[in-house]
Order: sequence, then C-alpha cells, then structure tokens
Amino acid sequence: MNFNGQHLIFGTVQFFIIVILAPFFAGFIHKLKQRARGQKGINIFQFYLNFNKLLKKEIVLSKDASFVSNIAPYIVFADYLVILLMMPAFYRYSLLGVSSDVILIAYSLALATFFMTLYAMDQGSAFGGLGASREWFLTVLSEPSLIFVFISLAIYTKHGRITDIFYFVQKGAANAFLSGIHSGAVSIAIPFLLFISLFIVSISENARIPIDNPETHLELTMFHEANILETSGKHLGIYEYGSYLKLTVFLTVMSLILFPYMAVNIYQIPLALIIYVLKMLILCILIAGVEIVNPKMRVFRVPNVLSVSFILSLIAMILSIRGF
Repeated sequence: MNFNGQHLIFGTVQFFIIVILAPFFAGFIHKLKQRARGQKGINIFQFYLNFNKLLKKEIVLSKDASFVSNIAPYIVFADYLVILLMMPAFYRYSLLGVSSDVILIAYSLALATFFMTLYAMDQGSAFGGLGASREWFLTVLSEPSLIFVFISLAIYTKHGRITDIFYFVQKGAANAFLSGIHSGAVSIAIPFLLFISLFIVSISENARIPIDNPETHLELTMFHEANILETSGKHLGIYEYGSYLKLTVFLTVMSLILFPYMAVNIYQIPLALIIYVLKMLILCILIAGVEIVNPKMRVFRVPNVLSVSFILSLIAMILSIRGF
C-alpha cells in the first residue's frame, strides 16, 4: 500500500469512527447527569435509537414554509460532516487535511448556524424568530473568542491548517508552545488559556447549562431548541445528530489542546484511538459536572461569561504574537 493510499483508508476510518461515536458522547453526558440526580437514567445508546426512530417518522412542515425548510437540515448536517472531514482526532492525516484552514472551520460553523436560523424563521412561527434572534445573540458573542483561539494556535505554531497545528504541538517542533521558546510558565499558560476559552465557547455553542438547557421545552428560556421547535420526523433526527457532531467537533479540538496525541503511522492507531476516547470521556465528565453544579443563568448574564472567554483568548493571542 502506498503512502497516499494509507492516508485515504485510515483517514476514512477515522472519519467514520468519529461520526459513529458522536451520539455516544452526548448520551454519556446525559447519563452522567441523570445518575448524579439519583435517576436510573437512559440507555447510554438511547440517542442512536431515537435517531433511528425519527428517520422513520413523517416530516410535517408549516404551510408558510418554503424550499429552504426542505434543504436546511441537510445543509447543516453536511456542513458538520465536512468539518469532521477536516479534523484530525487520533490519526495525523484527515481526508480534507489540505483544506483544514482554521478560518474556514470557524466560518463553516457559522454557516451551519445561519441555515438553522433561516429554517427557524422560514416556519413563520413566533418561537422560530425568537430562537433565531437569540441564536445570533450568542453567536456574535462567542464567534470572536472561537476565531481568536484558532488564530492564536495558527500564530504560535506558524501553521494555518488544523492538522499541521496539532501535529506541530504534538511533536514540539521548532519550539512549539508545549516546549517552546518561552519560559515554562508561558508555555503552560497559552494552552491552558485556550482550553478554558474554548470550553466556555463550547458550552454556549452546544446549548449546555448554564448558558442554555438542551432538555428544556419552556419557550421563555429557549435558545437553540426554539430554532427546531417546529421540526419533526427525519428533519428533527438530522438536526439532533448534527448537534452531536457539533459537540464532537468542539470536544475533539479541546482534547487535542489538552493532550495532543495522534498516530503518525498505522501501528500507533490502536493506542491513539484508546487515548482519544479516554480524553473525550474525561471532557464529557467535565461538561456533565459543570451542568450539575450550575443552574440555568438569566439571558442578560450570558455576555458576562462569554466576555471572560474573549479576554482569555485575547491574552493567549497576545502571548502567541510575542513568540512569533
């Protein structure tokens, strides 16, 4: 097998493993929260069963809906799939690694949000308009932090592709920020700041407590859920699975910042996969812990939390520029 063929095969394996595991990570978080509340909890594979059930149900659309409502769920789902095609997880080479520009990934996430909110407004529902406005309220506050996190990584490592960035971090080549040209304190501070900033953004972008509550059906507290309140059948299943993929994207990036280890050859893949799953489960436990100890906060307190993320990412970017 030639080198490019090996990348293609194992890059494809990596992609499908991530896509298949996505509902498991979301279900694991949900199970932990229920057990912490003293409940028996759902089957850890319940989200797979829910997706299969929704795919068999009829799609019901508003009489005011246009063709946008028919294509938006598929565009959102395909967008997250493309992002995962760019992402490394446990193998150094992703299928679209050549195109894995950090700014492109950030804009791809925004594109999915755009079509989801377009779908919400296309239903002609008051709750859809409420959800769309709140969604962009959060996005406007969180996107700058996300972009600054990616730019900080790109500046520090002097690479623009996310596959190269984390390979550079892993190897510590050319005095990267884990063993870099700075003092030890600064070398530790940059990934720590980026991790905390991205963790806050991921809470916001994935509708997690305390910023949002993915389990609520109270209209006055809805953010993300209000966008798909009118969704049913296959479309709802696609949106739900897309949310699992989005959560997996953020968890994967955080896992690579926390402990950047990827296989560079086929012999390292089993160990790299085990480490990847362990890192993801640790992050799931962390998210579940945050949701258990925090109540849902008021809408107008959300900017205070996201401003902390922005400041941390800005500090990390300044430190990265100093080392350029």
